[in-house]
Amino acid sequence: MSTKRILFIVLMLTTSWIASNAQDAQVQDRWSNGPRGGVNFANVSNVQESQSITGVVLGLTTTYSFNENTGLTLEALYSVEGYKEPFSEFHLRYLQIPLYFDYFFGQLGDRLRPKVYAGIVPGFFLGGTANELDVNHDYYNKVLVAASAGFGVNYRIANRVWLNADLRSYLGLSDIRSEVNQTGESIKPSNIQLSLGICYGLSKLE
Repeated sequence: MSTKRILFIVLMLTTSWIASNAQDAQVQDRWSNGPRGGVNFANVSNVQESQSITGVVLGLTTTYSFNENTGLTLEALYSVEGYKEPFSEFHLRYLQIPLYFDYFFGQLGDRLRPKVYAGIVPGFFLGGTANELDVNHDYYNKVLVAASAGFGVNYRIANRVWLNADLRSYLGLSDIRSEVNQTGESIKPSNIQLSLGICYGLSKLE
């Protein structure tokens, strides 16, 4: 299955999931969404003398709150990751669809609310460069899976408008190489991500 087809299916499923809950959101007043952006500090395992690189992450985030302390967050993120060796530098681009279970501390009316969360992150390879030249697309695994956890704070800057600051880690569970190119120990991505976002409440959670 081609990468474009995979991406299309994921986007359709994500859109359908959001749309299927939209009516409930109007009744339960539990949705918030908005943009998110930040920076990755990425590396890989089992590459001799590998060093981390920095890359941009941009996308959208949406959170559905079950109650004032728990919820689910679904995101669609364009993420640049990779690593560098003594004579090469790799920048690999992914579409990531993180799904997190959230726990929010404090009470609903608090202006500052810390949070912790954990979940799973499918990633879909979009392409990349090695020393600013396009990589061989077929060399890389088209679909990766990572485990992720993090913490952050939500700060209310206006009525139903929140500034979100997050620090999260990703631990790759998949080899970045396609199956036919996997030799030796698995090369798995790892990433520390720092990001800021603005979330707008669609309506008030009672």
